[in-house]
Amino acid sequence: MADFLTFMHIFFVALLLFTLGALTFASVRLRRTDDLNEFRIFMNLMMTGGMLAPIGLIGAGIFGVLAAWEIGFELTAGWLIAAYIASGVALVVPALTFKPWGEAADRLMEQATSEGRILDEQKELMTGTRYTAVELFMNGLLIFILFVMVYKPF
Repeated sequence: MADFLTFMHIFFVALLLFTLGALTFASVRLRRTDDLNEFRIFMNLMMTGGMLAPIGLIGAGIFGVLAAWEIGFELTAGWLIAAYIASGVALVVPALTFKPWGEAADRLMEQATSEGRILDEQKELMTGTRYTAVELFMNGLLIFILFVMVYKPF
């Protein structure tokens, strides 16, 4: 049973990492494009990734905890509690930031289409300093989660 749980944990971690890779690619492309159709495509990719990332995170968490329990790890170990908290933050922060910002940029798409260009408000919402700061925070959080899962430092 532990092998199955570990496999499922790794499957969902891979889903999460693949999704985050696609989100990072789309984010970089959004910053570099001035073409409205490209912007729309990468916005859609980011919105899809925004739906898949929580599935990967929740699945990795559930099967990771089950695998740890089956293997015999103490579920109240410091490294696991740190991962629980960081995972909770990783679920909440995008829902409060990326999701509403993406929806606001998407609502502007009709106006952008009629004007034939990416609106400055859309660029700011999806590539501005605020977005970049949260993106860097989330990447750091992912690195922290991976670190505590692999090295179990406390």
